[in-house]
Amino acid sequence: MKILRPTLFLLFICLFKTALAQSHAKKDSLVDYILLKDQEKRETKVTRYIKSFFQNAPLNQLDKKREAITDTFARYSFENKESMLYFMESIYQKRLANLTESQNALLKAIEEAHKSNDHLLLFQYFTHLAFLQTDEGNSIEAVSSYGLAKEEIKKVNDPYLEAVLNVNISDIYYKSGLYSQSLSYLNKAQNIIDEHKLNRFNILTLITYNKAENYFRTGNYDSLKLSHQKLLGPRNQSYKLHTYQKRTRYYLSLLNRDYKAAIKLINTLLNDSAYIKSDLEEQLLADAYFSNGQIDSAKYMVDKQLAQPSQINHPEIKYHLYELLGKIAQAKNNDKLAAYNFDLALGQLKQSVNNLSQVGDKSSQLKINEVQSLYYVNLLRYKRERLWMIFAILLAVLAATIVAIFYRSSRQKRHYEQLLFAAKKRELASINSHEVRNHLSNILGLLDLAKDMETKEELLKIREHLLYSAEELDKNLKSVSDKLSEKD
Repeated sequence: MKILRPTLFLLFICLFKTALAQSHAKKDSLVDYILLKDQEKRETKVTRYIKSFFQNAPLNQLDKKREAITDTFARYSFENKESMLYFMESIYQKRLANLTESQNALLKAIEEAHKSNDHLLLFQYFTHLAFLQTDEGNSIEAVSSYGLAKEEIKKVNDPYLEAVLNVNISDIYYKSGLYSQSLSYLNKAQNIIDEHKLNRFNILTLITYNKAENYFRTGNYDSLKLSHQKLLGPRNQSYKLHTYQKRTRYYLSLLNRDYKAAIKLINTLLNDSAYIKSDLEEQLLADAYFSNGQIDSAKYMVDKQLAQPSQINHPEIKYHLYELLGKIAQAKNNDKLAAYNFDLALGQLKQSVNNLSQVGDKSSQLKINEVQSLYYVNLLRYKRERLWMIFAILLAVLAATIVAIFYRSSRQKRHYEQLLFAAKKRELASINSHEVRNHLSNILGLLDLAKDMETKEELLKIREHLLYSAEELDKNLKSVSDKLSEKD
């Protein structure tokens, strides 16, 4: 009984975890993504689901998974369904290493997305097309595809996707050996994230790792070590995080010339099921074997690499492999074979330089397009600011004109008031001197005469004159009073 109870308890916990995992799987199922009402969110979720679905599936299960997604799509009707089915076919064919079939399916997906003018899907499809072209070793066309993706992202106006695109473009320059340009695009992506305060740890992790790749190629041990330590920190999100951490770890061993430790690490990773392998491991393992004096092991790894179809269109890789074969032949004192391999390496180098120059031309065109785009943005901003400036100047002129009119009107009014006052003053002075004073003088004169008058008749005549002069004086005084009380 004592043993049975813990066993039952553990069984209960396992069942609970399984049920919880199934509930999460159901919550994040393809059906849930298809039923999302937000078209942009639905397309992002579905395409991301398709990519991760096929990337993580074992090769022997790909056909069943392809059939399952096709059946799910058939049960629902939603925008750009045909386009996303072609995209699924492209991802499926890529996983099978059928790059031509993958490109053909993707071109059909692009054609369908163009019909609905769906910029988000076109951005994703052109980006994926650039991935395929890079895998084929066609860096020239990959740069062109990234240029088309950049045009679509301008219409979407999504800073996160713009940062992702800059990271992807940096990969082209990295694989072409243009490490400073690669780091420039990675810094540009970092600046976009910082400027918009995007807490997207997945792309921050990718930027850190891609910088580490460039630091390794340029032999910058200190910067590589800082990037490796950053990848070990808690603020990282990526399904490839384990791969990034382990790969940068053996990079440090290689730069530190600890080839024995690097060989051990790489061989361990080649047997690690959680580690996502690439041709890179075998190339660097060959270098480590040669540097550690294990010549035969190095030759075996190089021959294995050259036999792989994926290396056919990669002269920059084949140049390095043939050069290593030449060094191995030299170490074995086989000068004839060494010369032959060095000659092959030289041929690959010429092709690599030719491709590099064409990538440079495409890159220059991409830069020109960016500058032109920036010029048009600045031109539009200048036109808007110019219109606002003209508007502000017109308002200022109008305000000044109104103030000037009021000021002039006020001055004219004061001037007219002064003229009117002067005219009234002159008129009153004239009335005072001619009218008022005359009648007043007459009255005073008649009163003086009245003192000497003795007869009644004479006094009556003087009285009549006094009465007339008094009435006239009264009229003139009233006139003066009226003028003084007049308004403007």
